[in-house]
Amino acid sequence: MRPSDDVDDALNRQGRWQAPGQRLDAGLSALGWALSPERRSQLLVYLALLAQWSRAYNLTAVTEPTAMVERHVLDSLAIAPWVPNGHVVDAGTGAGLPGAVLAIAGQGERWSLLDGNGKKVRFVRHVCRQLSLNHVEAVQARVEHWACPRRPEAVVARALAPLGQLVEWTSRWLDQGTVLLAMKADLQDSELGEVRPPYNVSVQALSTPAGGVKRTLAMVGRAEAIETLDQTT
Repeated sequence: MRPSDDVDDALNRQGRWQAPGQRLDAGLSALGWALSPERRSQLLVYLALLAQWSRAYNLTAVTEPTAMVERHVLDSLAIAPWVPNGHVVDAGTGAGLPGAVLAIAGQGERWSLLDGNGKKVRFVRHVCRQLSLNHVEAVQARVEHWACPRRPEAVVARALAPLGQLVEWTSRWLDQGTVLLAMKADLQDSELGEVRPPYNVSVQALSTPAGGVKRTLAMVGRAEAIETLDQTT
């Protein structure tokens, strides 16, 4: 799982990624993560590609390298302990957040990254080719319309929609044992109240290194599915 030589060389020639690499190392340490040099390099290559494409396609408003480490990589990795093995769907992935970051870091076994925006999906496909992420597929589709051949183990969503809407879009899978992992910056009681039986909600404050956005993880699903996921973390 090595990035192509031209991308790797371009990254190494850019001194602007030295300080972000140090911030990444500090953030991984704070999260209790130990990544191989190859995966660490791939995360930085991903950010370099995102910054490059954003100059032409405006994929993200955050393009300063150190801020990208905090807002894109470390923020995405905060939910890693709750990502199960098996097939995971990232609904509204945008430029691959959090799905591409989690896949690069070795979470999950197979990923489907969904987004309705064609240019963002093309970027994610480019990342997959450059980093040889053969276990990741980028799909131009909205989660509520996408026909998955088998129900996924989990659906992750990063600030995509209110919980009630997310449950409506994914209920066909939640009824079969899938767990929804919704990352929220401001989770209100009124939003929690949108989740009705037979679904349960388990709320977890996420540990994000200093400088990152404060987030909460809302895990939604059938009681037995939530309990199983809680027992594995």
